[in-house]
Amino acid sequence: MHPNPWPRGASRQHVRLVPTGVALACALLTGGTALAQTAPTEPAAGAEASTNALPTVTVTARKRSEKMLEVPMSIQSFSDKDLRASGTTDIKDLTTQSGFNFTSAQGSGAQGRAFGVTTFRGLQGELNFPWENSGGVFIDGIFISGGVSSIGMNDVARVEVLKGPQNAFFGRSTFGGAVNFITKQPAGELRGTINASLSQRGSNDVDVTIEGPLLTDVLNGRLSFGSRHKAALYRATDGGDLGAENTKFIAGTLHFSPTDDLWLRLRGHYQKDEDSTPASAFIRAAGNTSCTGATYTGIGRDGSPVQYTPGTAYFCGSLPTFEDVGSGVINANTAIPAGAYDAFVNNSLADPFLAKTPLLDHAGMAREIKRASLQAGYSLPLGMEAAFNVGYNQANSASIFDLDRTRTQAFYALQTNVTRDLTADARLSTNPKAALRGVVGVSYFKSTYQLSQLNLNSALGATAAVRDSGNYLNLDSKVPAVYGSVEYDITRRITASFETRRQRDKIAATTFGGAVYSNAVDNWLPRTTLRFKPSEDLSFYVNVARGVQPLTVNTGYVNASPAGQAYMRSIYPTLGDFTPQPKLKSLELGAKQRVTEWLQYSAAVYEQKWKNRLTSSAIFNPASCGATTGTAECPFTATGAGVTFSNDASIRGLELQVDAQLASQWTAGAYLDLKRATWDKYNSAGQSVYGANRALALTGTAVSFDGNTLGRVPKLTLSANTTYRFGLSGGWSSFLRGDLTHVGKQWETDFNFAQSKAYSRLDARWGFEKGNTSVEVFVRNLTDDRGWVSVGRTVDLGITPLVNFSQQALIATVQEARNVGVRLRYGF
Repeated sequence: MHPNPWPRGASRQHVRLVPTGVALACALLTGGTALAQTAPTEPAAGAEASTNALPTVTVTARKRSEKMLEVPMSIQSFSDKDLRASGTTDIKDLTTQSGFNFTSAQGSGAQGRAFGVTTFRGLQGELNFPWENSGGVFIDGIFISGGVSSIGMNDVARVEVLKGPQNAFFGRSTFGGAVNFITKQPAGELRGTINASLSQRGSNDVDVTIEGPLLTDVLNGRLSFGSRHKAALYRATDGGDLGAENTKFIAGTLHFSPTDDLWLRLRGHYQKDEDSTPASAFIRAAGNTSCTGATYTGIGRDGSPVQYTPGTAYFCGSLPTFEDVGSGVINANTAIPAGAYDAFVNNSLADPFLAKTPLLDHAGMAREIKRASLQAGYSLPLGMEAAFNVGYNQANSASIFDLDRTRTQAFYALQTNVTRDLTADARLSTNPKAALRGVVGVSYFKSTYQLSQLNLNSALGATAAVRDSGNYLNLDSKVPAVYGSVEYDITRRITASFETRRQRDKIAATTFGGAVYSNAVDNWLPRTTLRFKPSEDLSFYVNVARGVQPLTVNTGYVNASPAGQAYMRSIYPTLGDFTPQPKLKSLELGAKQRVTEWLQYSAAVYEQKWKNRLTSSAIFNPASCGATTGTAECPFTATGAGVTFSNDASIRGLELQVDAQLASQWTAGAYLDLKRATWDKYNSAGQSVYGANRALALTGTAVSFDGNTLGRVPKLTLSANTTYRFGLSGGWSSFLRGDLTHVGKQWETDFNFAQSKAYSRLDARWGFEKGNTSVEVFVRNLTDDRGWVSVGRTVDLGITPLVNFSQQALIATVQEARNVGVRLRYGF
């Protein structure tokens, strides 16, 4: 369980926050899958008051007060002031400075904000489901399985980012790291804030907050509401919007502290999202000759090396840039076909999951989000503390999209994404100042994930929509766990700690036909840490950890007919009802030092062994089937069936964070992430030809590609920022800030055929402040760099007539064009 995320007595006094260059470390997460405890970020006793000094920040990341630079793990923390200064408005903005990656829809781009993929340290998953993320996202310590892509920053007090396996305290879904959004505490005095922004491209947002005492010194409340509107980035040929996003929300918090030893906190959040078709680029490979004569090496079914040239038109070497292809590749049909309207909008097919989602009568996405949490803490004798946290989340969405992403009326689909989860956690901690200290806790997690798809396959002669048995998932999970930690100061210089969790991951999956598959796996998830502190301002540490991702069913396989399953096993002989559980072994060595009073750094090197990384492949009927489906010889639907199997990878990397106070009014910071991610074992037999009727000949007879680099994982990521402040007359002050992000080349697939070019983004801001009032002019993407943010291989479904599914294409998302705007903030 997580301790109190707010200091005792915070309802009676204002907690002053002190910046630290790039990031303000108010506090770090502690305890299990729930609360995080913070300490006031005042300079430590004895810290020098020099205006040229970086403040010393005290945190309670390991359940006792200690300097942030002494915490033996790679961590970052951002206050609400840091988020405003950098122009961070959502989780995608946050990734530019925090060393993890987030994309709305990995690879496909079709469903926009319906999905979210969080990646730490190159642990790049291939699929969009929550359990395939390498990092978990939390709000006030409660795991969020749906709606992650639309988390706003208006009610966030700070964000903590922990890297490396966090399973011991946070459970599954955090084997690569964790991101925790801690919401603001209601003030003990009446006050309010209005924020508004407007950009030249028509985007705007506004939010209002009012807070204060309801019962003096006992009960405080906070209410916030607002809307965010992102204007359409492009127009489709048929006139529809591409890239528009809309959000409306209301959130409320009550903080009750009847005594100095007891506090309770209740929070609720309601939100509605409604988006247009996303602005993703579809780049056809047909007619491209870059692979002509290009030779690659793979491994054949007999284990011997195989030389091959991609057997169908594709991209080799460098991928075409946005400037090469132009904005015309960003297009789609946005009008719902007549044959699909009744099924998509009125649910005439009686899809049970669609009935749970908000009404959607246009191409795009509609989602409804409900969240509630209750937290409590009680101080016990002898410096002990008990804490409790329970939270419920529900996010139901429907997405209607043009599956072929072209002007051709070929494939249209509706996909539902229904999630519910409940987290309960309780823990007891001993005196954090004692030489021997510890925590013990229990937790329970329960979730339901439901996905269905309706298709209209005009390219194959269909005139009405049907339910898709191959894209269906109804998964229930229950995860009871106990956890604990013990830490001991062996000497004044050496400290050892051991953390562990024992959990039982139980799942039950109901197939499209009503069959139920169940499974359970027990896991011990330890982390052992040793820290050596040779001097007051320097510490070294090493930690070894083990993590897992959630257990899941092999959806495409269990939903297939016996003939379909037999055909799948002919390609992947080890397939079964459940996918192997992904596991990670991690070794991290780090150093943290305050070099001088104005310069400090944190560095970490790590090595990760990733076993059973889930990989997907679409399996289609043999080419000889033509339009025939649903027979023993042609067991799949026209769009094929997805199947999931496992591979193994190794990732080594270096992280470096530097903060500097260059002068009394000038700060700077930088973050560097350098990694090498390679496949120890990568089998993708579905892409090869080993039977006369296989339609896809991309890799010839090669079925394995051991030693390749993981696709969509940049070797280098760099972010840097600098802020200069100066005084003006009349009580006003001003600041200038610049933020630079650079992302290196990325392979488009695990086959390593072609790389996207590196891209950069430069944001600039000029602000004016007086008291609680501020005015800011901002420019996002100042240099108008139009590099691909994400890119992946897909099948070209827009070919007419569609003979087979062997034609290739790319799906990509581009950086948004340069955008100028103004942001206002008024406090009262």
